[in-house]
Amino acid sequence: MKFILCAAALASAWLAPSQANPWEKEVVYQIFPRSFYDSNGDHIGDFNGISQKLGFLHEMGITVVLINPIFASRVYHNYFADDFLKTDSTLGSNKDFFELVGKAHSLRMKVILDMEVQYVADRHPWYQAVQKDPQSHVADYLWRKGSAFYGQNIHWYDGQKVDIAAINSTNPEVKRAILDVFRYWAAPDGDPSRGVDGFRIDHMMDDLDNKHVMTGMLKNFWLPIEQDIRSQKPHILFLAEQADWGLGSDMFMNGKVDAAYAIPLRFAFMTFDKLKIEKALRDTASATPAGKTQLIFIENHDLERYANAVRSDRDLLRLGAVFNLTAKGTPLIYYGQELGMRGKQLKGVTDGNDIPIRLAYRWKHKIDSKGTADFYRNTGVWTKTGATKDNDGISVEEESGKADSLLNFYKRLIRLRAKTPALQAGSIEIIDTQNPKVLGYDRVLGSQWVTVFLNLSNTPQVISIGLTNRKFPKNPKTGRPFHYGFHELSPHGFAIIDSRNKASE
Repeated sequence: MKFILCAAALASAWLAPSQANPWEKEVVYQIFPRSFYDSNGDHIGDFNGISQKLGFLHEMGITVVLINPIFASRVYHNYFADDFLKTDSTLGSNKDFFELVGKAHSLRMKVILDMEVQYVADRHPWYQAVQKDPQSHVADYLWRKGSAFYGQNIHWYDGQKVDIAAINSTNPEVKRAILDVFRYWAAPDGDPSRGVDGFRIDHMMDDLDNKHVMTGMLKNFWLPIEQDIRSQKPHILFLAEQADWGLGSDMFMNGKVDAAYAIPLRFAFMTFDKLKIEKALRDTASATPAGKTQLIFIENHDLERYANAVRSDRDLLRLGAVFNLTAKGTPLIYYGQELGMRGKQLKGVTDGNDIPIRLAYRWKHKIDSKGTADFYRNTGVWTKTGATKDNDGISVEEESGKADSLLNFYKRLIRLRAKTPALQAGSIEIIDTQNPKVLGYDRVLGSQWVTVFLNLSNTPQVISIGLTNRKFPKNPKTGRPFHYGFHELSPHGFAIIDSRNKASE
């Protein structure tokens, strides 16, 4: 379980185009704002709370903050909005949000905003206008055939009833209105320097809801928005969360997005099956054009927490972190992942089922401490899952002072990545380790390469580390090729080997 400081190589298969996307140098941290940090004592995470904790994230090495939706909404996750141009008042004001963006920029950090504009909630002006007058010209702003109103049977965790409607993405006035939404958040008052640095497009697809009605959305709806915003901010990021959870090929080809989620790779990694992971690495590389990137992640707001899935096994927690931060792409860390926070969705009939994977970030050893954003307290079964409890060792307070804690392990990995160009922008080459239990890959950039070995099994594994049909630099001291010999990986252990033959920590 240590970083190996030497050079290595085995027979390998080249995977990815060498042209890197500049966002591959970043480390993204995803925040569910309602759960992160409460600045005013109402148990609801807010913009000011995020602002207050940006220094902590900056010290950890985070360079980009991805914030889940913030629009005015009665739905706790804010994905179904009543107003796209106004923030949820429980999170803070528009002014508070843009001050958060400004604070991030002052720390040389970027901000990505999660956008869900394909649907509106029942207090949105369009929805209300249709309810008052079904013949109103605004009626054509909503998709009224097929799956126009589909929210009537959704039970919200707090007992309220919120209906939802899909927008009519073919209506020119709707297109202009949604474009104005993106313009506002990218450049408030026409000032690009004050706006966000990227957009995550939730539920992105060409045929909305696969109903064969709102089709051609990538070219006819999303692409014009991207082109317009890029004319103001050329380097802004458009990140697709592909609704089919596939490889994202359509998003790159027809939507021209900069990035997609490496979703099949995440599911393959969770099998700890070498052949499945290698296939997913190849498929992901093939689907990603040169100059584009994929977000590499092991958990997010829609999935069981990684720590929960691996039963908080210390070695597996670290193995996941290594893969997350060394595979080719842009690493994404979900808030609390670096602490080992646990949580799994419940089964039932309300949207509260996802709350256990969106629990309050653990700042202190006691849950009921200042700043804890447990917005869901005393509201349902999701408060009694046992996924988080006092003095469980899973908090910033409990982990900061322990050199071997998961939090400090993530910090070391992020520092290693930050000073290792091959881990940021290098191509990836799968290594034939000649061991069915050990995954190996090189990250190569020019004359530098970094070799990563992951023991996917719960038993020790021995691998031969040497040169086989490879031409890499010679050791300047001996004039001979670098060679390490044999190495034993502990159960679920790893090795990170730097060809520069110098300290990696």
